[in-house]
Amino acid sequence: MDAAQQRWIEANPFLEPLARFQEAIAQAAEGITAAAPAMPPFAAHAEAFRAGVPLLRGQSHGPVLATAGGEALAELAARVAAQPLPPPIAAGVAEVQAAVATPEGRTAAVAWLVAGGDDAAAPVQAGLLRFLGWSALTRLLTPVSGGYATWREAEAWNRPTCPTCGQLPVMSQLVGREAGRDRVLVCGCCPTRWGYKRVGCPYCGNDAADRMALLELQGSTGLRLDVCESCKGYVKTYAGQGEEALYLADWPTLLLDAMAAERGYQRRGASLFDL
Repeated sequence: MDAAQQRWIEANPFLEPLARFQEAIAQAAEGITAAAPAMPPFAAHAEAFRAGVPLLRGQSHGPVLATAGGEALAELAARVAAQPLPPPIAAGVAEVQAAVATPEGRTAAVAWLVAGGDDAAAPVQAGLLRFLGWSALTRLLTPVSGGYATWREAEAWNRPTCPTCGQLPVMSQLVGREAGRDRVLVCGCCPTRWGYKRVGCPYCGNDAADRMALLELQGSTGLRLDVCESCKGYVKTYAGQGEEALYLADWPTLLLDAMAAERGYQRRGASLFDL
């Protein structure tokens, strides 16, 4: 845990159990031995990309990544199951481990994740499967995310959904100079960030200034809520620089989700965490 995260936890002690669990899962994911698969060049995805199909749902890369993701998920579940866990979590992890023990089970789990993960359709415990599944997929996607981001610079996505996995964002960051800052959306499932128009709701498309508002968190963190009065959705936004690893992660900013809920706004982005 770095110094910035430690200070944040001290200021928000209710996050400490989640921080410890998050760190344990991240360490387990780092130990995954399943290799990132050999993939075709991103140009093979170009036509699907222009049609709005994210990488994980495209025919050129999706099946390869799904197979490798299933193997990584099975390994991660086994590694987590071997750790000392509170009994309720241990029981849930054991269920996930059993569900992904077969190729058919792994295929079903990854297909559910990539499709958007409706809880009612989950093949096993939805919350844990979502958390472990995207932790495993992120482990595989991280080595290729830089190359994919570079390739995307020559293409035009301009969509509110993630170009890698297709999920709606939970976070954003304002980058550049104050007079002309750009907005980058941040996926809460995979490690993808992508440019999007500065003003506008990524959930309903509203871009009327009088239907948008800002709710700022007290202090000098640079965190705020960009809220939409048309759909009552919101985007957690980091307007600062230098502590992206902390403030662009979903779990450290759950207090913003609580603040939004208290004011009648709804989380519409895809998150690995239940409020």
